[in-house]
Amino acid sequence: MARIAEIDRAILAELRKNGRMSFVELAKLVGASERTVRTHVRRMEEIGTIRGYTVREGGVGLTALIRIKVSPGAEIGTFAGEVTGWEGVEILYEVSGDADLIALVHVDDTMALRTLLDRMWMAAPSEIASTTTELVLEQY
Repeated sequence: MARIAEIDRAILAELRKNGRMSFVELAKLVGASERTVRTHVRRMEEIGTIRGYTVREGGVGLTALIRIKVSPGAEIGTFAGEVTGWEGVEILYEVSGDADLIALVHVDDTMALRTLLDRMWMAAPSEIASTTTELVLEQY
């Protein structure tokens, strides 16, 4: 997996929120000059880290779906409200089916994913009945 500079991580984090922001706005948010940001974005486009009009990352980090089954009697909304603000948790859906919640997460690597899963279990050990994690292999 390619090594990535901290400025690139900051740029990607902001582009995940709004892939259409101007270089001027992006530069202000990451604390760099517009020229520096343009150079980094162009380089990430050339090497395939950014692959299209919307940001799709290739070879950087890890995206996963975590299916969470809540224990009978546990309050889904309370747990969901806490997890939603955590770093790495992009979106949290309440769903029908076998799982009660599905978290779309983006983390640096498998160790960071493990840390996030451990944090979930430690935050609500009696509220979580089970989790199932699926790694995203490709985004189309």
